[in-house]
Amino acid sequence: MDIVVIAAAIVAGLLLSRTRALVVTGLVWAGALAMVAWGPAHNSNVHLDSIGFWAPWGVVAVLVAGIVYGCSALRARRDRNVALG
Repeated sequence: MDIVVIAAAIVAGLLLSRTRALVVTGLVWAGALAMVAWGPAHNSNVHLDSIGFWAPWGVVAVLVAGIVYGCSALRARRDRNVALG
């Protein structure tokens, strides 16, 4: 599920404004989290009361936010270069 969230963050970061990309990425992250916690990707070995479940999902949330900000910075830099040259 992490790959889906990361791919959505890259695509959203490249195609949408930063605010919209963060919202879309947050929704995809929440959907993936729900699918793993309670939905079709649920595993009986997943314990929702454990830091072992929530910590990796928190790391993924920070990672995809960084990806969105990085894609936004790359788009801004590209737009500056196009305007100058």
